[in-house]
Amino acid sequence: MQNKFITREEFEQRLIELFAQNRISAYPRKRRDRHILLKSIVMSLNNGRDYTETEINEAIKAWLTGMHEPRGLDHVGLRRYLVDEGYLDRSRNGSRYWVIDPGPSAKWFEPEVDAVDVFKVVDEAKENYDKSRRKRGEVRQKILDSATELFAEKGFEGASIREIADKAGVTVPNIYYYFKDKEGLYQATLKTNVDWFMDLMSRLDDRNLTFRERFLALGKAKIRLFRENNYAIKLWAREWMDHGGAGVVPKLDLTFGKAMKWIEQMLADAMEKGEIRKMNSKVGVWYLLANAFLYGAPFLSKWKKSKEFEPPTDEEVEEFVDLIMKGLEK
Repeated sequence: MQNKFITREEFEQRLIELFAQNRISAYPRKRRDRHILLKSIVMSLNNGRDYTETEINEAIKAWLTGMHEPRGLDHVGLRRYLVDEGYLDRSRNGSRYWVIDPGPSAKWFEPEVDAVDVFKVVDEAKENYDKSRRKRGEVRQKILDSATELFAEKGFEGASIREIADKAGVTVPNIYYYFKDKEGLYQATLKTNVDWFMDLMSRLDDRNLTFRERFLALGKAKIRLFRENNYAIKLWAREWMDHGGAGVVPKLDLTFGKAMKWIEQMLADAMEKGEIRKMNSKVGVWYLLANAFLYGAPFLSKWKKSKEFEPPTDEEVEEFVDLIMKGLEK
């Protein structure tokens, strides 16, 4: 049977769960949680003081800020709940508000609850929670970085979960904590690196340049990454060479969709400026992807595997781009 009174331990624990761990998204449905919430507000007010409506609103807003702006709560609704539950009283015209002492507190809470510093409890718990979350994020990123390198060098079949775990400095169960299985890790690795690559390319892009200049800058950036032995780019090239980028990584659909819309916009900009002939932009995207990625990526992947292949120079990249541009000329 549940204890009638809310103890200090329960009070602090629910404050942490609701506000430090962001488990609250609306006014609580459970009565005990409602009283814990309202009690924590009243503890930030002064007994024996009259508040104007503006002052009580500001006091509740300050509480919301101190509790890290919980979702689904607002000062107007909370003020009404405080009055309805008997924690606050107000004058008939609503111009004055004051705390009812002891009010519902005597019925719901053990006396030790009054000694709790609600903001300190939530702040410390949130700080610890955020540190733990950052640490989990760092571990997950270590796994992804190690997986990127090994998948890029050995492919999906060649790289084992054990190797990835050893390289990341984690246990195999750690990997399965973050990723369902090897395929899930591979898809997450691809998606993370493709998103990174697309973000990098979009930041390098300058819409004030001509279409040729934009396309050339992106091509040179890609070659530079290959020269620097960037494993994300090597993995990208391997995926295109082994699978043609066609439907083998379902979770990349959204990312590829963004990439195609971005290139489509580049083409639209160029057509509007009169730099290239009018065309179906989707067909133009297919043309660019086929030439720049379907053909370019296998070549680069082959180059990385063979010591006889010399990396393309900037001049050769420029010539390759100009050949592609021939098909877009007016």
